[in-house]
Amino acid sequence: MILIAENFNSSIPQVHQAMANHDSACLRSLAARLDGSPAHYLDVNAGTFPGEEAEQLVSLLQEIIPVCSKPLVLDSPDPSVVRRAAAWLKNAGWQAKPADDGLPGLLLNSITLEDARYHAMLDTALGYKAGLVALLMDQQGMPQGVAERLEIAGKMVSRLTEAGMDPGHIFLDPMVRPVATDDQAGLEALTVIRKLKESYPQTHVLVGLSNISFGLPARRYLNRAFLLQAMTAGLDSAILNPLDSELVALWQAALTLIGQDEFCLNYLGRFRP
Repeated sequence: MILIAENFNSSIPQVHQAMANHDSACLRSLAARLDGSPAHYLDVNAGTFPGEEAEQLVSLLQEIIPVCSKPLVLDSPDPSVVRRAAAWLKNAGWQAKPADDGLPGLLLNSITLEDARYHAMLDTALGYKAGLVALLMDQQGMPQGVAERLEIAGKMVSRLTEAGMDPGHIFLDPMVRPVATDDQAGLEALTVIRKLKESYPQTHVLVGLSNISFGLPARRYLNRAFLLQAMTAGLDSAILNPLDSELVALWQAALTLIGQDEFCLNYLGRFRP
């Protein structure tokens, strides 16, 4: 299962403050900690800096890449911001260490079926040989229900693969809704995850883990319960905090229980005294 670290998101108050103050020591310390974590990718986002998002994202990358060799996820709804950051990485000579299982060293988050965003993000992905996080959203906005999400997924996978994207470089995000706004949202998400993996086994299914618990207290319990349930439904990628030792321990235990840890070697390596 692919873990994407959420920690370099400017919506996190400490990260926003460090970015605003150009606190290199703080940012590099966090990057070094994440480099030693089980995360496969780092998601980097500067969305809370309107008007200077691209500059802040590049500045953040300048702090991260000297101390962390993880593959990256460039995260912005603005294709021009993503393209500028990807171009900066290329000009800087950045190369991530190889990702597991033939995964790309760079992901772009995110593409939708909205015309302007779709074409611009696809062009950048193809130009930089990057994978894509594909939100199951079209011109109508946030999808409603299982059937609508699956319909959008079908269009998305078909169009992207016809354009030349490797199915294994596509990460389908079912747009999980908080259970605080709909008590059936968790069940709906699990149903969509299961059906997506059945229909498109070569693609990945990705969730932002904390979305499910937004607006409720003691969110860590909902996040952890949802992660375990979603993994049994076929989830193979999540944006989460890989520095949360209890969450990572549960993730490792779940991998062992669903048959993705041959001879329990990874479990033994982590927990044997």
